[in-house]
Amino acid sequence: MVSMTCTTHSVHGQSKTRSAATTTTIPPFAVCSSNVNVASYLPGGANEDPDVAIAGAFITLTEDNLLQEVTQASTLDLYHQVTLLGKTEIYDVNLSPHEDIACATCHASYTGFRGASSLFNATTASQPGGTAVTNATPPQPNYLFSNRNPQTYAYAPFSGILHYNATQNSFYGGNFWDMRATGVTLANPAAEQAEGPPLNPVEMGNPDSACWVWKASKSGYASLIVSIWGAQSFAITWPSNVATVCAHPGPALATDPYPVHLSAIDRGISNSTFGHMVLSIASYEASADVSPFSSKFDAYLAGNATLSASELNGYTLFNGKAHCNQCHLSGTAVNTPNTLVAADVAPLFSDFTPNNIGLPKNLALPWYCENKPDQYGYIANPLGLNAVDYGFGGTLSSLTEDPNLLQWKQLAPFFNGMFQDPTVRNVDKRPYPTFIKEYDHNGYLKSLKEQVHFYNTSQALPRCAQGSPGEKVTCWPAPEYPETLNTTQLGNLGLTSEEEDDIVAFLQTLTDGYVTSPFSPDSRPSRLRQQ
Repeated sequence: MVSMTCTTHSVHGQSKTRSAATTTTIPPFAVCSSNVNVASYLPGGANEDPDVAIAGAFITLTEDNLLQEVTQASTLDLYHQVTLLGKTEIYDVNLSPHEDIACATCHASYTGFRGASSLFNATTASQPGGTAVTNATPPQPNYLFSNRNPQTYAYAPFSGILHYNATQNSFYGGNFWDMRATGVTLANPAAEQAEGPPLNPVEMGNPDSACWVWKASKSGYASLIVSIWGAQSFAITWPSNVATVCAHPGPALATDPYPVHLSAIDRGISNSTFGHMVLSIASYEASADVSPFSSKFDAYLAGNATLSASELNGYTLFNGKAHCNQCHLSGTAVNTPNTLVAADVAPLFSDFTPNNIGLPKNLALPWYCENKPDQYGYIANPLGLNAVDYGFGGTLSSLTEDPNLLQWKQLAPFFNGMFQDPTVRNVDKRPYPTFIKEYDHNGYLKSLKEQVHFYNTSQALPRCAQGSPGEKVTCWPAPEYPETLNTTQLGNLGLTSEEEDDIVAFLQTLTDGYVTSPFSPDSRPSRLRQQ
């Protein structure tokens, strides 16, 4: 059980008051989380989840404050204007067809830019999108869901354009779990990532990128877009039915892929403005507001903090026996004279490469039961429980914009079942101690202890069915895609339970917002001081 007092919540963008503490019971595991009445936990529902309520109120309050800042934007330099614009877009629920979901709905700052609801993290793992399924019958969920949980966008802008390293026989860069935001078009993977959720039917669900531009042209920050990106940004003749079209969730029909009917020139302007909007979001994500490198570990590298014995042992294990540093690069050279010297001053704790760690299917994902048409005729997952998530291999199989298209496509089978190594910064960031987080691409693992135990034992312990007694402790379900399983860096590490705990303690030092004493020249690492 998770109990908390919630003082305000948001219903359809309006702030309301709650007078009493609310307790949410976490339902047990069920295939497709069919025992979770999603609609009842959302704003206006009979059992509104307090975390959902807080997230809605936080988004409303933040956007209101940002719109006030926009009125004073002319006093800012260009960089801060751009990042202000990006943040304002992220918190704008009006950019969705039903005006009920923002980017920040699934990427809450106080959870490390991950899911905001402990209830949904613990059960559905993926977050509900913006479209209700009004004709659903269990086990079909009454809201659309993705097959993956929201990957943090903190530190994501530091990932390069997707490229193949022939020496390592692997790919580097891109954004998204499956690395499909290559960065080839906008020369910025994070910006291309921001293009995805607005048009994904199981997320925001806009039917056309022009809807985002049209909605932005009516927003309180339209003038800021024009000021930064030019007067042509909204010089578009909109069709008379644009409001109707943009209120209807996607996907667009195959026979009408761009339902906002624009002239060729207006379509070009709209595409350009959409690109400028997501580039602004990427700038914000790269800023210190999202990617500040302000954890206790960063302070430790700077000589402004001391790690406990447990944290220090965890750090040593992270870089050694546990092999974590081989993918989640800490940027340091261990057991050398440069042990405390960061190779990149601010280690990213990811190599941005694909990897198959052997996760089983998370059968709790509602997406596995989204195999029937919704009220609009859309079927999110026609294969149902038979669907396989091929991850980066699926991306390679479907690429259309890479100059090495033919060469890369033939490599797809070698990367099936692989997903990008995420940064482990902020993996323990949570709004209260009992808040449940979900980990990896499908949210199967629910705690750092489970995560480390999986890396330690997933190939050493017996197999068992999902939901079995002892699951995640003394046995593990089989990998979803065993053919490309990483058997050299994880799965049978021989760590003791205490060593697992020490690694968890170290991971907890990677939470941003650690407070240190004020900066002084003498606090800098010795290599940065004047000799």
